[in-house]
Amino acid sequence: MAGAAATVQGIAVPAIVPALAGRDRLVQANTRIQSSLTVSNLVGPGLAGAAVQAFTAPLAIAADAASFVVGAVMTAWTGVNEVLPPPSGRRTFADAVEGQAWMWRQPLVRAITLTILINNAGGSVIFAVYVLYFVTTVGITPAQLGLIFAVTGASALLGAQLGRPLLARERLGLVMVGGASLVVLGQTGALIAAYSPHRAAFPILIAFGALLGSGLMIYNINQQSIRQAVTPDGLLGRVQSGVFVLVAAAGVVGSLLGGAIGQSVSLRAALAVGVALNLISVLPTIFSQLRKLRTVPAAERAIAVDSS
Repeated sequence: MAGAAATVQGIAVPAIVPALAGRDRLVQANTRIQSSLTVSNLVGPGLAGAAVQAFTAPLAIAADAASFVVGAVMTAWTGVNEVLPPPSGRRTFADAVEGQAWMWRQPLVRAITLTILINNAGGSVIFAVYVLYFVTTVGITPAQLGLIFAVTGASALLGAQLGRPLLARERLGLVMVGGASLVVLGQTGALIAAYSPHRAAFPILIAFGALLGSGLMIYNINQQSIRQAVTPDGLLGRVQSGVFVLVAAAGVVGSLLGGAIGQSVSLRAALAVGVALNLISVLPTIFSQLRKLRTVPAAERAIAVDSS
């Protein structure tokens, strides 16, 4: 039930942001949202541990549940002038198909979706064997592993600020290509560390993890803003759900593929396959209209591109 609710929220939040913030302030809004999520993910585990130690686990879980109730009440009280499409009278499946069809027709959204989909598949291949390989084979300790993930998460806050100078100079296309390239470069760190001396693995994973975290924040803030800006109000939820489903499915396939390769060939072979997919994932962003963007496009302009 919690997973289903989280999925609904994950689809609904990006779809409602244009109505809340306005299409001219999407980058600022998404920067604040992503930064808040990053901070909560970094601080949350530490607060959880302190709460369990101070109040016992049941009370800590109760406090966590109460925080969701507070969030739900605050969301319900949020005033928004949402433009709702008229009832279509069709089945939900037909609405979902309409969102998918529009997503693949629109060149900017299609390029973004392909990049995210392929990259998530490759990242899932890597992560399926990442912990197993580096802990059991290389000797990375649990404390070191936690620090690697913490640095990756913390560097996302830096990434939220890195793209601002270029955006101010109307270089959105360069920001998109740079963000996607940083992500892929960061993901190659696992393969480089796997073929390096064991004593060098930890600093390599730290350094490339920082690149990965920064790149993810840069790319995600701006790709989300572009998708929200160009998608018509009546299709925001359908397109968002379409992207969500495809990316989630790619993650499942990637995890299964990583496990299969790790078991039948080797763990390092799985890392290599994952990195290869990651390298491919940047191509839709580079060889598309995304790299030519100067600013977040208006919906009218994007629709005209779609129909051309």
